[in-house]
Amino acid sequence: MNITTYQVHNVLRAYGKQLSQSKRLPHNKGAAGQRRAERINISVRARRRAIIDKVTSDIVSRIIHDGPREELEQEAFKQLEDEYGNSLSVKNEDSELVFKVIDKEKGEVTKTLSIEDSKFLKDRLEEITKTKVDDQMIT
Repeated sequence: MNITTYQVHNVLRAYGKQLSQSKRLPHNKGAAGQRRAERINISVRARRRAIIDKVTSDIVSRIIHDGPREELEQEAFKQLEDEYGNSLSVKNEDSELVFKVIDKEKGEVTKTLSIEDSKFLKDRLEEITKTKVDDQMIT
């Protein structure tokens, strides 16, 4: 049996076409569509988390430098005070954040909290703010 070069050439051309088409089209369209949807959902969640983290960081920074002025800032700071059990003020001293306890009746500073306690309160303020920002974001 003789196979001509023309026939070999046609077989190779047909095989090449099949290879190029199979690379373009997924074998299982349902699974590929599902994978794309999962990637989009993960991407959206990651983007949302990044936005929440950025907004939270900005809000906490404003609270630290200017005090709680806007409604969300006041709510977060009020919740922190309620959890702590006393009125608080925030100061930046020597590049460290320091919380001071204020006497409710006299309005005077009664004590300055340690750096460790201030760090704990700052971390808690960030958690509270992050929760409030997440709740207010449109889904």
